[in-house]
Amino acid sequence: MLDLVKLCLGPCCSCFQNAVVREDMSYVFCTREKLDRLESAMTDLRAKKDDIERELNLPKHRGKQPTNELQRWLHKVGEKDEKVTELLDEYSKSCCVTGPCCLNCFSRYSISRRAINLLDEITRLKGEQSKVSFIEQHSPKRVPESDRIMGKEISSNVDIARGYLADETNDIIGIWGMGGVGKTTLLKKINQSLLHNASMGFDHVLFIEDSQNTQFEELRKEIAKKLHLAPDAGQQDIFNALKTKNIVLLVDNIWKPVDLVGLGIINPYRDDDDSTKPYKYKVIFTTRSEDVCARMGASKKIKVECLEPDEAWALFKHNVNQAVVESDEKLKEIAWQVMEKCGGLPLALQVIGKAMSNRNTIQEWEDSLSLLKNSGIEGVQGGQESLLQILKFSYETLPINIQECFLYASIFRWLRKDALLELWMGLGLIGNFDNLQQAYRTGRQIFKNLEESCLLYSFDDDDDVSVHDVIYEMAMWIASGSEIKKNKWIVKKYYWRWGAEIPTYDAEISSSANRVIISGMVELSLSLSHQCSDLLCLMIQDNSCFKNFPEGFFRQMPNLTYLNLASTSIKELPKDIKYLVNLQYLNISSTNISSLPKELVYLKKLQYLICRHLKVLVKVVEDLMSRLQKLKVIDIYPYGWVNLEQLNKLKKHVKAIGMEVVSKEVLQQLSCFPIAWLCLHELDIISLSFDTLSCKDHGFLQEVRINSCPQLEKIVMKGGKTHLNSLLILNVEKLQNIIWKDLSPPEYFHMLKLLAIEGCNLDNLSWVLHLPCLSFLRIEACAKIETLFYIEEEREIQEEASKLRPTFPALKSLDITNLPKLVSISNFALDFPRCTNLEVVRCPILKKLPLKRGINNNQIMISIRCKREWWESLEWEDDTIRSHLWPSFDLDESSNECTTSGSE
Repeated sequence: MLDLVKLCLGPCCSCFQNAVVREDMSYVFCTREKLDRLESAMTDLRAKKDDIERELNLPKHRGKQPTNELQRWLHKVGEKDEKVTELLDEYSKSCCVTGPCCLNCFSRYSISRRAINLLDEITRLKGEQSKVSFIEQHSPKRVPESDRIMGKEISSNVDIARGYLADETNDIIGIWGMGGVGKTTLLKKINQSLLHNASMGFDHVLFIEDSQNTQFEELRKEIAKKLHLAPDAGQQDIFNALKTKNIVLLVDNIWKPVDLVGLGIINPYRDDDDSTKPYKYKVIFTTRSEDVCARMGASKKIKVECLEPDEAWALFKHNVNQAVVESDEKLKEIAWQVMEKCGGLPLALQVIGKAMSNRNTIQEWEDSLSLLKNSGIEGVQGGQESLLQILKFSYETLPINIQECFLYASIFRWLRKDALLELWMGLGLIGNFDNLQQAYRTGRQIFKNLEESCLLYSFDDDDDVSVHDVIYEMAMWIASGSEIKKNKWIVKKYYWRWGAEIPTYDAEISSSANRVIISGMVELSLSLSHQCSDLLCLMIQDNSCFKNFPEGFFRQMPNLTYLNLASTSIKELPKDIKYLVNLQYLNISSTNISSLPKELVYLKKLQYLICRHLKVLVKVVEDLMSRLQKLKVIDIYPYGWVNLEQLNKLKKHVKAIGMEVVSKEVLQQLSCFPIAWLCLHELDIISLSFDTLSCKDHGFLQEVRINSCPQLEKIVMKGGKTHLNSLLILNVEKLQNIIWKDLSPPEYFHMLKLLAIEGCNLDNLSWVLHLPCLSFLRIEACAKIETLFYIEEEREIQEEASKLRPTFPALKSLDITNLPKLVSISNFALDFPRCTNLEVVRCPILKKLPLKRGINNNQIMISIRCKREWWESLEWEDDTIRSHLWPSFDLDESSNECTTSGSE
C-alpha cells in the first residue's frame, strides 16, 4: 500500500520541486501573505504622498504650481491606492474561507498575481519621487485684463491711500469723483490691500456700503454687526468696543455728511491723556461730491479721474469683440468714435462695450454711432444726465421683454435670484413653460444676459442680485422720468426709522400710469385710486402700516394683471377684487389674511396664487382652486393644504404646488403632483423616502420642511439628483438615521443651500461636509450629539487633512445652538474657505474649535463671544489659531451661553 502511495505521489513531488510550479502554488496558498506585503508597501507610499501634499499646502507655497512630473506621480499613487483597495475588497468577498483547502483556488491565484504586479509598481513609484518641486514662474501671476487696463490709476491711488493709512495721525480721507468713475473699485482694492497685508496693524477693518437713502440708524446697526455687538448697540457701546483698538472704517457711496461721533467711531470726550484713547483710527469714504468731503472734515482727498484716451481704448476693446474691431481700419475708426462718446468713464466703457460686443459689421457700428450722436450729447463729462443718455443705449439694445426684466430688477436694487425669477414669471416676462424647472432655466438665462451686459451683477455664487448705483439711476430715469415712459411708472420708496412720524402717500395715481410700486413704511390715503383704467401692475408691499383698501378700490382697475400685497397688515381681500377680471398674479404672502374669498372664482385669468406663510389661513372655499383653470402656480406653503380630490383636479393644468401635507393618504400620492415647496406636519410615519415627494417628470422640489413627525425614525435618500435649495428637519425626536442609496450626499444635494436640523436624535452629521452649495447650516437642540462631524476611517481623516476634499466649500454661516452633550465639533481639523459667521450658543462642555491653521488666510475675521472661563478651557489643535481670534467676554459672568461669530 505504501509503495502505491509513493508511486502515485512521486511524480507530483518531483513537480513540486520545480521552481516555477512552486511559485505558482504559492499564488494559491500564500495569497494573504502577498496582500499583507502589498498593503504595507501601499501604506508607506500613501504616507509619502501625504507628506508631499502637506508640504504643497504650506502657506509659503500658496499660488505655486507643482511640476507636471510631480502631479503625474501624485495621480499614479492615487490610482494604485484605489487598485489596492479594490483588490483587498475582492479578496475579502471571494476568498473568505481560510486554510489550504479553500475551493476558490483560481480566484486566489488571480489575486496573488495582481498583488505581485502591483507591489512591483508601488516599489518603482517609491523610488521615483522624493521631494517637492515647482514650475519656475518667470512672470507674475496673471492679472485679469480689465484690472491691468485700469491698474495704473488704481494702483497709484491705492498707494496714496496706503501712505495716508500708515501715518500715525487720525485721519478722515475722502475719495470723490463722478458716478461710474471707479470709486467703489478703488475702495475695494484698498480693502483687499489691508486684508492681504495683515491689516497694516489695524485691529478692525470695517467695510460698509452706504446708499442715497440709507438712514443713520442703519449705518450704526451695520457697524455694530461688523463688531459683533447687539443690533441695538448704541454710540457708547461702539465707543467701548473700540476704545483700545486700531480701526479703519471704509464707507462706500456717501451722499450726505455722516456723523462719525454719533456712530461711535470718534469719541470727542477723550483727551490726549486718556489711557483708553485708541491707538489710531482712519475713516475712508467715497462720494460724488467734493462738498461732502469738506463737510465731513476730510483732512485728505483723492479725486478719481476718468481714463485717458489710450487707457479708455484698451478697456473698451476688452469689452467688445476685439478681433472684429481690429479686422478693419474703417471699423476701428468708428469704434474709436463710439469709445469717445463714453468720455473715459469706466462704467460707460464697459456697458457700451458689452452692448457693442455682438456688432460684427461696419453697417451695424455706423448705425450704433448714429444713435449715440442723435442723443444730442457730446459725452459724459457734461453731467449725470448725459451719462444716463449714453447708458440708455445699452438698455435700448436689449430685446423688449428683457428691457422690462431689467427695469424691474433695477428698481428693486437688491433681490434674491429666486424672488427676481418669480417676479419675472408673475409679470409674464418669462412666457409659457411646461414645468417650473424650465421657467427657472429661462429666468437664469435672462439674468446671465443682463450680467454679461454689465447691467446687473452678483457676487460670486451669491444669491443676491444687485445693480450699480448709476445703472439704478438710469433705470429710474427711464421708468419714471424719460420721455418714452413719462408718467407710465410711479415708483415711491419710503425709508422710516424708529421714532419718526410715518409719512402719508396721498397723491392720486395718474390716469396714464400703468405701473405703480410703493414700498416701505407709509400710510396710504383713500385717494390712492382714481380712474386707473390703464393700470397693469400694482405693488404695495413690505408695509406694516397698510391694513385695508377703501371700498370700491378695485372697480377702477379692470386691466390690472399683477397685484402684490405681500408683508402688509391686511386681514382680508375686499369683495370687489372680483372686478380684476384680467388679473394673472396675486401675492398675499405674510399678511394677516385668514380666508380666501369666494369672489376669487371670478378671476378666470389668474395664473399665480401666492399665499406663502399665512399663519392664520384657516379656510379655502371648496373647489375654489380647481375652478381657476388657468392656474400655473399655487403656493400656500407651509401652513395651507389642499385635499386629495382637489389635487387630482389641479394636476391637469398646475405646474407647481407649495403646500402642507397632514395625511398619509396625500403623502402616498405626492409623486403624481408637481410639488415645489412641501411641509410634512405631524404625520404618523416611521420612514420617509425622498424620491416619492414630487412628480419625477414635472416636479421641481425647492424646499422641504419636516416638522413634528413623532414616529419618524429614518429618512431614505435615493433616486436621481434633487434640485432642493432648502431642507428643514424640525422636532423629529425619534429620527436617528439618514440612509443614502445610489448617490453620495454631494451628488444628491448638489444645489442645497440651507439646512436646518432641530430637535432630532441624530448623532453624526458628517454627510454635510462636502455639499458643494451649502451656505447656511443650523443645528439646534439635538440632545445626543457629542461630535457633530465624526469620521471613523483613518484614511478618510487623512483625505480631509490633506485637502483632497475641502470641507464646507461654500458655507457662509454655521449656527450651533443648545447641544448639551457636544464635546467637539469634529474629530479632525476643518477649513471654512467662505465662512463669515460662526455661532455657538449653550454648548457648555464643548472643548474644541477644530479650525485649520489655514483658516487665517481666508480673509475672515472671527470673534468669539463667550464666558471667560469657557474660552480659557478650550483645547486647540494649533495655538497659532487662537492668536488670530478675538474673544469678547460676556459682562454677565453668570451667563451659561457662549457665542462665536465672524464677519468679513
